[in-house]
Amino acid sequence: MKELQKVAPPDLLKAAFMLIAAFPIAGVFRLLPASAVTARHLFSILISGSLFITLFDLSGYLQLLGASLVVYFATLYGRSSKWTPVLILIGTMLQLSVNHILGQIIHQTNVSFDHTSPMMVLVIKLTSFAWAAHDGTKPDEELSEDQKKFVIRRMPGLIEYLGYVFFFGGFLVGPAFELADYRRFAENQVTSILCGLQRLIRALTEHPPSSRNNTIKCIASALACLAVYLVLGKDLSYYHAITPKFHQKSWVYRALFIQGCGFVARTKYYAAWKMAEACCILAGLGYNGTDPKTGKPLWNRVQNISIRSLETALNPKGAIDNWNSNTGLWLRRSIYTRVISSGVKSASIAAVITYATSAFWHGFRPGFYLTFLTGSFLNIGARTMRRNVRPLFLGQSKLAPYKPVYDVLGWAVTLFSVNYMAAPFILHSVANSLELWGTLNYSVHIALILVEVGFKFFGLSTVLRRFGQSIGASYPEPRSKATTEGKDSIAESTGKATAVKTSPSSSSKPVKRRGVDDIVDMDLLADIVDGTTVNALPLDS
Repeated sequence: MKELQKVAPPDLLKAAFMLIAAFPIAGVFRLLPASAVTARHLFSILISGSLFITLFDLSGYLQLLGASLVVYFATLYGRSSKWTPVLILIGTMLQLSVNHILGQIIHQTNVSFDHTSPMMVLVIKLTSFAWAAHDGTKPDEELSEDQKKFVIRRMPGLIEYLGYVFFFGGFLVGPAFELADYRRFAENQVTSILCGLQRLIRALTEHPPSSRNNTIKCIASALACLAVYLVLGKDLSYYHAITPKFHQKSWVYRALFIQGCGFVARTKYYAAWKMAEACCILAGLGYNGTDPKTGKPLWNRVQNISIRSLETALNPKGAIDNWNSNTGLWLRRSIYTRVISSGVKSASIAAVITYATSAFWHGFRPGFYLTFLTGSFLNIGARTMRRNVRPLFLGQSKLAPYKPVYDVLGWAVTLFSVNYMAAPFILHSVANSLELWGTLNYSVHIALILVEVGFKFFGLSTVLRRFGQSIGASYPEPRSKATTEGKDSIAESTGKATAVKTSPSSSSKPVKRRGVDDIVDMDLLADIVDGTTVNALPLDS
């Protein structure tokens, strides 16, 4: 153990041990009869409580239990009021913020894993539960398709509710999920992504297939990532990049070293999330029916990270979309769309509220906010470049044969930018963060400023479009002209069933566009508001 502590902090080793210990527990859970639903709930409550108290202390567990009980009874007796989920969100965020302040500011602990990690997961579950219960008081006509999937018409009993909140598979580090998913799983109700009679037949006859192969894949990924972190975590650390000796290295060496630091830092999160995902799959919660195209089982119900997709992303949004995705879904469902549906017409304001919620959810270390803000600007800058440069390599353009080169360059720039942006999240302090960015001459920030200034004030967009037209490239219609065509599409996010309008010349596949004039060119909800993404308003269906 002493040797391990030399390469990994004790708090991370304890977390890894507990996550590994959850696997035999998941096997025992799956052996419980499907008809013994209450026993399944009680099993989760007991195991999660034991894990938490072993890792942390009894007082922290009582905090979680107390908050869960308050939310349950407040929702049970007040779910018809639109203010109930709002007050629950405020209350749970305040409780979490107090714990963040105590640990990060007052006591100034430097641990990577403490009792606030399960508390963060709990906030997602409790607020999601409150909103879904409130939706259960509305007719279907007032709900979006997404809300209909998770609406709670029948309130759970206290034991079922606590079984959901304290489900051991995702209790410590996530993934968080909806009560509807847990209910189908606990009651052994299998769903598929088929429709009509086929879906009904499968739901009545299908049982989860063996999860062995998928569990093994997740465990293998987790162990590989954990091994990388344990072996390289000490040598490839962002903290080495803020030493006087590091400044003496060449710029190329510094840049490459920081790329390695970013990857190794991510492996810690990869390992934890893949371990938790494997546990959920082994227990059966990860089963998501069958793919109608291949007929193969889907085990992605609680997937929180796609390592391959993130590491091979060709643009920042592609990387962000595959990072901590369940938190992104929570921000979209419980914050952004709720703000829009409350009557706030400016999606920019809704984006700011979502951004603030995500930031407070993570805590109050200054480095977090440097990462969040840089990520937002990175996403905007990358979007500007993509709109203006990418069409040059598509379709009938003379540069289309060079599309693979464009993709490789996009991948390299994306990883460089993400690793640069993420450094403050690990370094925590403003001084350390600025010193590291300084070793790379603030290159990403300077590039982003040049991109925005060049395209907004010096007409680079017009120059590129004219050049593109001369080589046969085709640019899409400016979004500002299409705004009035898509105003009703916002209803999908607000829960109102309104068709998307398209121009007569558009293709048969409708394109969903924003319905608020003042945010036509501001995809803030695709930003990194925390290291997570909020895909609240997709451009394409």
